[in-house]
Amino acid sequence: MVAVTRSLSIKERDQYIKAQKCLMEKPAQSSTTDVPGARSRWDDFLGTHIINADDVHFTGGFYPSHRLLMYSYEQELQICGWKGGIPYWDWTLDAADPDNDTSVFANSPILDNKHGFSGNGAWMPGNFSKPESGLPANPSWDVPDRSRGNCIKSRPFAGLKSNTGPGNGTTYNPNCIRRDFAPLRFRDMSGLAAVEDWKQQVDFGHFDRLMQSTTHSGGHWGVGGLYGTMTDKWQSPADPLFWVHHANVDRFWWSWQARDLKKREKDISGPLVNFDYNNEAADNVTLNHGIFIGETVKLKAKTKDVMHIKNGLFCYEYEEIY
Repeated sequence: MVAVTRSLSIKERDQYIKAQKCLMEKPAQSSTTDVPGARSRWDDFLGTHIINADDVHFTGGFYPSHRLLMYSYEQELQICGWKGGIPYWDWTLDAADPDNDTSVFANSPILDNKHGFSGNGAWMPGNFSKPESGLPANPSWDVPDRSRGNCIKSRPFAGLKSNTGPGNGTTYNPNCIRRDFAPLRFRDMSGLAAVEDWKQQVDFGHFDRLMQSTTHSGGHWGVGGLYGTMTDKWQSPADPLFWVHHANVDRFWWSWQARDLKKREKDISGPLVNFDYNNEAADNVTLNHGIFIGETVKLKAKTKDVMHIKNGLFCYEYEEIY
């Protein structure tokens, strides 16, 4: 059973975070050719995401490849002593209300400084038009409700660093994990109203194209804001929140599948090349399309192998679905 993060006991939350830190301490297994900057098993998973990011975002392989990546990550956590699945972050429980009260986001137990995943970063000035000088990468989009932007300042992940990135860099380049909470962006893209839109999508192609750019992206922008690591398409798994966010992305897909499972466990489409929705460069993803999530993890499957969470490779279920 995969539990919502906030339903875990204090002891379970601490054990999960301990397992994440274990991955940060275990030696890397990736080759120096693939990810020369990797220094830990945690870095291996970041490296795999960096290498494959352009091939799996805004393609039909987004949901299948991330489901396989999460499965591999869960196995490594269990080697580190974690007994469950990856807990998920139900965005709707922490989205600001229609009156723009953002306290529900700021006070979320997910972001607790003792038994959660740490809070916001330290303050960093600037905006999209005039970003702070000396940044590792300039922001790509404006986020008007950004709030901080610098390194994580509170426990349990205070001062956490990534050994690769920012962007698609895989060489050794220690840089801190930044957070720049944007709770209104989080609400607008990942709140209840946005989540409800999925019910109207009758096939995977429409569901995938809409949800990659709304609910999925909302979790990244809501945490990463203008300057944060979660906003970086390549480097985002370096933030521990990535994994509970993407557990809910998978839960979200499964919720859509479960509404007509007999049909939807075989429903896949979307371009092989990112943003190629008119198929000018290549065809669509099929059930026989291979998924290879990188030399750093060395796990292969076909799309048809990951379409059901209780058959094939997997055997898990969610505490609740939408």
